[in-house]
Amino acid sequence: MLAVLSWWLIMEVIGFLALPLALRLFRHLPERGYAFAKPLGLLVAGYLLWIGGSFGFLSNTRTAILFVMLLVGLASLLVWWRDREGLAAFLRENRRVILATELVFAVAFFAWAFVRAYNPDIAATEKPMEIAFLNTILRSEHFPPHDPWLSGFAISYYYFGYLLVALLTKLSGVAASVAFNLAISLLFALTVTGSVSLAYNLIATDKGQRIREGLSAILWALLGPLFVAVIGNLEGLFEVLHTRGLGSPAFWSWLDVNGLSSSSPPVTGRWVPTDNWWWWRASRVVNDRDLQGVHQLVIDEFPQFSFLLGDMHPHVLALPFVLLALALAFNLLLGMRTWVVGVGDEDEPATGAIAVRIRHLLSTARQVLSGLWQDHAFDLLMLALCLGALGFLNTWDFPIYLFVIVAVFLIGQLVQHSSLWLVSVLAFALSVAVPAVLLYLPFYLGFQSQAGGVLPTFFNVTRVHQYLLMFGLFVFVILSWIVLQAARVFTSLSAEERRGFWLDIANPLLWMVLGPVLLMALAVVSVMATSAGKEFLRGVLADERVAALIGSTGVAGLLRQALMMRLTNPWTFLLIALSIALLWYLIQRSWKVEVGAASLFVYLIAGVAFLLTLAVEFVYLRDLFGTRMNTVFKLYYQAWVMMAIAAAFGSYYILGRRGLSMGRYVWLVGFAALVLAGTIYPVLAIPNKAGDFKGQPTLDGMAFLQNVRRDDYAAIKWLQENVSGIAYIVESTGGSYTDAAFVSAFTGLPTVLGWDFHQYQWRGNAIESGKRQPDIAQIYQSADSGQVLTLLDKYDIKYVYVGPVERRKYELAPHIAERFGRFLTKVYEGGAVSIYER
Repeated sequence: MLAVLSWWLIMEVIGFLALPLALRLFRHLPERGYAFAKPLGLLVAGYLLWIGGSFGFLSNTRTAILFVMLLVGLASLLVWWRDREGLAAFLRENRRVILATELVFAVAFFAWAFVRAYNPDIAATEKPMEIAFLNTILRSEHFPPHDPWLSGFAISYYYFGYLLVALLTKLSGVAASVAFNLAISLLFALTVTGSVSLAYNLIATDKGQRIREGLSAILWALLGPLFVAVIGNLEGLFEVLHTRGLGSPAFWSWLDVNGLSSSSPPVTGRWVPTDNWWWWRASRVVNDRDLQGVHQLVIDEFPQFSFLLGDMHPHVLALPFVLLALALAFNLLLGMRTWVVGVGDEDEPATGAIAVRIRHLLSTARQVLSGLWQDHAFDLLMLALCLGALGFLNTWDFPIYLFVIVAVFLIGQLVQHSSLWLVSVLAFALSVAVPAVLLYLPFYLGFQSQAGGVLPTFFNVTRVHQYLLMFGLFVFVILSWIVLQAARVFTSLSAEERRGFWLDIANPLLWMVLGPVLLMALAVVSVMATSAGKEFLRGVLADERVAALIGSTGVAGLLRQALMMRLTNPWTFLLIALSIALLWYLIQRSWKVEVGAASLFVYLIAGVAFLLTLAVEFVYLRDLFGTRMNTVFKLYYQAWVMMAIAAAFGSYYILGRRGLSMGRYVWLVGFAALVLAGTIYPVLAIPNKAGDFKGQPTLDGMAFLQNVRRDDYAAIKWLQENVSGIAYIVESTGGSYTDAAFVSAFTGLPTVLGWDFHQYQWRGNAIESGKRQPDIAQIYQSADSGQVLTLLDKYDIKYVYVGPVERRKYELAPHIAERFGRFLTKVYEGGAVSIYER
């Protein structure tokens, strides 16, 4: 309990230190970003520690952390002093919102810490990797930190989130295995608080003032965290139907959720699924199949699943900062009048040489760029810092939210009828994107990736019922809302204008139908321009299943077959295309008539969300898995966040007005049914994952080792207590998700090689790991002490770990394992574990 209280208190202090900065940065929002002071302060402090540690100005110590927090406090003090009366007045006048925000944060943090206490084990899935990163960052004096699973190398992964957790761990003084679960609880609380704040600001800004008597904006805003972080997708409902024995074999075959069929899992007749990890299937509802009908894995996680699973992976670590970026975007839109840049009175030359016109354009661009930085230097730097952090937290998120920010600026300039909108947008985009990369340049210089370019999605088409299993509630609300908005526009038009209404809808719809096809064709052309791309296409065309479909027609046949597959299963594509077309029409209309900023912003983020889910139907990012699995995962996750916020606002918009008509009552029934269906998942899955809250609660994620690997647990504790700083070890290597490399994971002492396939993913090749595997086997199996010592010298190994896993993997008889004692010093022995020091 003290550990939980210490983290809550530390976050309150960080939020307090950064509060004036947040109030200044988010000055156009109704609550001025109060809820974002905590993640903002953590981000700024973490950045200062990282950049100082990267250039050797600071060490990764508690003293350095306190120093950077002091810098954050001093910057805030300067901002406070310059506008102390106005900021103090805001805080006095908004006490209710502030207290509500703090209450939401505290309840979410302590509640999820309670849940984690009943399922704290840092075991299975990606958790060993994540605790390895955290522990090694805690031991690293400077940055980049050591790679825990490739000694002598730095981490080649987006590790900023782990650095932020390490910062809090050092400040609190708790063990890393406890901090791991506290971090999951904190991420949940920050996500809940961020989503309630964003929803509140949208609702409070809404020009229509549709809040019903007795229901404040704060209560409506609770729909934000409910949709973003609490409910699940609709798969939970079908788990209940299946375990009750409802539904024919044909129905379950049609639904085609992997692992959920008429024969498996067994029907119990109960209302609660009982098979092990049944809740996992909700993250795999999109079920791709190859040309022979064989299942292809697709990941479609959503936040509640992530928090329930408890993996501290980058997409989860980035969630609070994704909401921070969305709040920055909305704040930018609300303050757009201050971003309209004027230039001198010199008119553009109507005629003359091209060189004269270019010089005039460049002169205008320089004036616009100068004006932006002169008037908004603080805002631009903070935008760059926060957006750039997304690239370091979860690289996929950076281009998505950079696009959102720039799109908001573009729309805002058009709404303000800026005569220099194009130049202003380009200048703004450069002013944010370039510093966002430069501020984090040390990370990018050392970063390797498995990404191999954009490839066309030829044969995978998402079936509409599986798309709606994932996003059904949000699609229902958003489509209802935008159809309602479009209908209101239609009724306000004159007879002549109504004749052009359908054409205005048809134009973007046509682009949405043709555009993705052209995008896929462009991806094919770009692939053909590279040797690797040509090799990929040759591999596809050489596949017997492909040849049976298209014969010898080559690339043209591929495109024709891909098009035919979409024509025979067009419903997801058409649903998304129609939604985007309606949203685009409503956005365009804002340039002609006044539209509330909240509605305009929600149109945009809903449109971006639909675009993300449309993109995976036609292209994917090439990686080691060779399918669209990760692309769907990463893009759907961000689509969920934006759709959830849009649906929260849309629900308020439809239901929040005084007086409900019969139509809205009917709609409310459908809405309530879908919300209840989505709520089934957390209501049933949380107790299942927490063992019905019957075990002994603890936040120590390493405690489980006492029962399953008692000897290893004692040895790991000894290493934690007796070895400081960085020292290289050797232990068993192994494949991903095995019991190998646990010692390095829980101690932070880098091993020669941990999970080999993870290294392949992080670095895009297996060259180094391929060299090390036989060397590790030689260290354990060679009878030549000279050869072993040479290898220990080669990798600068300080400790040789011989435990049950090593004995089993390398078939070490007791007398063979003991040979290390002839030329090394045995420093630890307990049960089946011996540790030797060189």
